[in-house]
Amino acid sequence: MAPRKDFLRHIVNRVLASSKLPRQIVEDIRRMVGRAEDKYKFHAFGGDVRRLADYLKSQDFNELVSFLKNVRVEKGEESPIDVLRKILLEAREAYKDVPEIVAAIDEKLKELESETSEKKSKIELLYEDLSSLKDKYGVDVSLEDNRVVVKYQDRLEASISYNEETRTYTLSYSVKDEASFDTLSELKSMLRRLVELVRGKPHK
Repeated sequence: MAPRKDFLRHIVNRVLASSKLPRQIVEDIRRMVGRAEDKYKFHAFGGDVRRLADYLKSQDFNELVSFLKNVRVEKGEESPIDVLRKILLEAREAYKDVPEIVAAIDEKLKELESETSEKKSKIELLYEDLSSLKDKYGVDVSLEDNRVVVKYQDRLEASISYNEETRTYTLSYSVKDEASFDTLSELKSMLRRLVELVRGKPHK
């Protein structure tokens, strides 16, 4: 049986080493986890890795989370909470046969996901939701100046904004396309649908 991975040395340190966090933040995380290791004895060298679950459910771990939430990062820099999430996911894989650790990690991941979603703006959440259109339809979706911009080739361009005061979304769009019709009735039917779409009336 292969030896257990050590949480601090084999998981935390490895993830931190590949992260883009400032050096001081990395050292602070190592110090806080190291202090917890001394207290809870969850190291793999003579300790009991199952005690990692106790740490994850403790106030000590909550203090680590609070510390990371308050770290200010510049735009484009890696989020400390995202790094913590990577650590938890790696730990979950390393200890997937230890039910109490898996349960504790899943609970923390759920909490982090919930808090992150609450802090995201409506436009950021919409962007994440519409991003699925990229793979499904080949549509280009981007976030620009607090707007979601959707483009498809040179035929469609749409911009979506959100008004916090009225709590409404505004969709601005333009469509460029052409079609050929065999009969006048087909042309008129298509034109009617386009007019009703622009006027905001559902087509029947």
